[in-house]
Parts: sequence; structure tokens; C-alpha cells
Amino acid sequence: MRPTLVRYQILVATFLVALFMYVDRACLGQVTTDIQRELHLADWQMDWVKGAFFFSYALAQVFSAAVAVRYGLRHTFAACLFLWSAFTVLTGLSGGFVVLVASRLLVGITEAGAYPIAASLVRNWFPLNARGFASSMVALGGRIGGAVSLYLTPILVVAFAAYPKEVHGAIAGGPAMTAYDPATSGWRQTLALFGLLGMGYAVVYWFVARDRAADHPRANAAEAALVPPSPPKAAEPFPLVPILLSRPLWFASLTQCCVNIGWAFIITSLGDYLEKGHGLTGEEKGKWASLPMWASIGGMFVGGFLTDYLTRRLGLRWGRGLPVGAALLVCAAACGVAANTADYKLVVTMLCVMAAFVDVGTPAIWAFAQDVGGRHTGAALGWANMWGNLGAGLSPVLLGAVQRGFAVEGVPTSGWPAAFAVCTVTFVIAAASALGLNASRPLTKSVAPTSPSPGSS
Repeated sequence: MRPTLVRYQILVATFLVALFMYVDRACLGQVTTDIQRELHLADWQMDWVKGAFFFSYALAQVFSAAVAVRYGLRHTFAACLFLWSAFTVLTGLSGGFVVLVASRLLVGITEAGAYPIAASLVRNWFPLNARGFASSMVALGGRIGGAVSLYLTPILVVAFAAYPKEVHGAIAGGPAMTAYDPATSGWRQTLALFGLLGMGYAVVYWFVARDRAADHPRANAAEAALVPPSPPKAAEPFPLVPILLSRPLWFASLTQCCVNIGWAFIITSLGDYLEKGHGLTGEEKGKWASLPMWASIGGMFVGGFLTDYLTRRLGLRWGRGLPVGAALLVCAAACGVAANTADYKLVVTMLCVMAAFVDVGTPAIWAFAQDVGGRHTGAALGWANMWGNLGAGLSPVLLGAVQRGFAVEGVPTSGWPAAFAVCTVTFVIAAASALGLNASRPLTKSVAPTSPSPGSS
């Protein structure tokens, strides 16, 4: 009996959840100037607003993985999507700094379980030699969502701001006023639109998905047999001690933390760099801000196949760590170039290189967590992802302080090179740490991965 192909339908459905996740994650970075202007917030306050999501997202990683085990992957994933979309709507209703921070904290908490749950779904539906590809497709959904969000958000902000003026002009009998007025920005309507779309798709996902092939009415026994069932998890405690004693997992945590300090600039501060430093707004801002996320898509495609190929040729020890370390050295070089130019077009080009090579290594990071975690995949990925997002939360606060510290009064483009120099250093540290990703050392002996030996097909 040939296996059915339901696993690819689940992959597409999960891909779309990741897309919505990054739409709601990245949109705020494109409206910070509008929010500051309307709510009269200082730069340092907006840095904490941008970082709030990542801090709560990081700290809720492990808890979310445990909730998913308790209530099921499908139920928890759909609930997370519905809630973080609802809190994105709440962000658009915020009237001050406190509510704005609180709403972003809630978005972070409810998004925290998304990638650990997605990793567990990939492990439940795909055999080991296809997990790199499947993981890259899920992560690809996030990157496409981020690119769409970064491009569309400034356009929608202008569109929603201009629409009432057209109506008012028509009623008054005068000419329609379609020019964008920053004082009446459409950032609130834009966030509400993104949130409502996500809430609707959460319902669709719940009807489509199942935790594993054996639970799906359209999957046959041959497809269910592709992934042997794991022992029941309900009675198992969270593997905190194995995680704390896992040196490879600590290397993964350091790698992700340092990577995200530099990478998060794209979705938290690149919009500010383009608007405040170079005066770009609307579609022009959206076009340049979204380019790095579009570039990262190529990295995702290459990364999934690359780590699967290297694992077959070199084994788990180097098949996971080598592509990550090499890619991050390229990222460090790209940020070094960005730190030595004031041309925003060259800076964005280097950020495209950085984003693409970060994502060459991303599928290997996911597959590493699945290899060492086994039935504790969600916990392993959640732990490393927690440290990674602490780095992302630190990114706007740290880089914003560095930028302002080196800024020259009256020169809007000053201070940014120093921020890019910090990113260069963090990528070098991440590249060195990535060489410690030894996926052949599982959390517990009972979950040792069935690794292909070097040279096997």
C-alpha cells in the first residue's frame, strides 16, 4: 500500500499558521513612528514596546510546549493562533504606553508555543530523512509572512489614513484629499485587519489538522507507519535535568541568542532606520524594508536540502552544526560591510545577505532539536528558542541605545554604523558556538536519534 499524502496537506496548513505568526510579529516595526507620533512616546519607550513581544515569547516557550503535550498539538496550535490574533487587534486599540506593552506581551505569550508545536507536528508526520525539508517549509511560511507584513503594512497605513479624507472631501463637495497625513495614520485599522484575518484562519486550521497520521481520517496505515509511534507522554515529567545537562543544547541556545540580536533588527528597527534616517515612507519604505525577508526565502530552500544532504554524507555531528557555523560567518561579514557605509541601499543589500544566510542554517537548528529531543522535541526546541528570543527582545533595546549613543545631533543617518558593528560581533560569537551542535548526543539515551551513518543514502 502506498502512503497517502495527507502529511503535505498538514505541512501547507502549518505553513500558513507560520505566515500569520510573522505577519502579526513584524507589523509593529513598520508603525513605530506613527505610534510614537500619536501616543507621544519617547524612543526608549518604543524600544521596550518592540522588545516586549520577544521577552514574553521567550519566557513562555517551555510552558507552551508543556501545554501542547497536555491538551494536544492541534487544539493548542489553533487556540494560540486565535489568541495572538485577538491581541494584535488589542494592540491597535491601545491608548498609551502601558496598554501597548501589555498587548505585545500577550501576543508574545500566545505565539510562544507556535514553533515548538510546529516542530512536534513535523516530527509526528515526517520521517527523519525528510524533517529538514519539512522544517524549512514551516519556517519559510514565517519568512513569507514577515516579508508580506513589512511590505503591506506601510501601504495599508497610508490607505487607511487617506480613505476618510476622500469621503470627507466628497461630502463637502470639494476635491478628494488623498495625500497621507501622518497625524491621522491608519496604523490602528491595519493591525485590526491582520488580527481579524488570523482569527478566522484559526477556525479553519482546527478543522483541517490532526496531531498525527493515525488520527487523520484521510491518512492510511502506510502513511501512519512512516513515523513509528512514540511512547505516551502524559505521565512523563518535563525533561528539565536532561536539558540543563545537555552541552549541545546550551550551544544551540547561545547560537540562537546571538543570531537574533542581529537578525531581529530587520523586523524591529529597519523601518525606523529607513524612515528616520533616510526619510522613506509608504510603499517605498515597505519595498526596502521587506527585501531582506524575501531574500531569506532562498536561504530556507537551500538550508533544508543542505542539512539533509550533509547529514547523509557526514552524519549528525557535522550535518547539523557545519552549515549553521559557516552561514553565520557570512552574516558577520555582511554586517561588517553595513557598518562601514551610509548608503541605505547597500545596507539593505547586506541585510538581504545576512537574512538569507541566517535561514540557510535555520532548518539545521530545527532538525537538531528534533534529533536530540526525540519525544521531547517541543521541549528541546522551546528551550533553545527561549534563549534566542531573549536575544531578539534585547535587540531593539541594545541596538537602539548604541545608535542613540553614537548619534550626532542634526545628522539622522549617524549612529547606525555602530549598531551594525555590534551585530557583526554577535554573529561571530554565534558562528563559533554553532560548531558545538552535536546532534548525535540526545537528551536521554531512550530518545537516541536513528541517524544515517556518513555516506549512507
